[in-house]
Amino acid sequence: VEFPDGQVKEYSANVIAENILTSVDSEGFSLTMMEGITDYQMDPSVAIPKSDKYTITPRGRRKRRITTKGWKLKVLWKDGSEAWIPLKDLKESHPVETAEFAVAKGIDDEAAFAWWIPYTMKKKKAILSLVRSRLRNTT
Repeated sequence: VEFPDGQVKEYSANVIAENILTSVDSEGFSLTMMEGITDYQMDPSVAIPKSDKYTITPRGRRKRRITTKGWKLKVLWKDGSEAWIPLKDLKESHPVETAEFAVAKGIDDEAAFAWWIPYTMKKKKAILSLVRSRLRNTT
């Protein structure tokens, strides 16, 4: 997401990098408390439908709506418990896993996902490429 001052875009890349790098230890083993995302639910009375994912600016340009309202994802934790987590929280704490789940389930074109998933997946790929190249250079 690009804002006039550019800070949110930089912050988002840092959150994605931090999420990738803190989810494994120095030997590459997983450290996350989350086992995975198992389900999703949309509240149609609150969520923005696909048909309304764009708004028209006063200058007549189409602009994506930036919202996560009305969506919850069911998370399976390592201890076996499950919880419904609002998309806004899971997107910040586990952006890559959330994006991959949405793509796998075919909901990445919904209004709540379409505005941030392409950027997250692109940054994930770039960060992983940098990590792999550093690993090759040090071994």
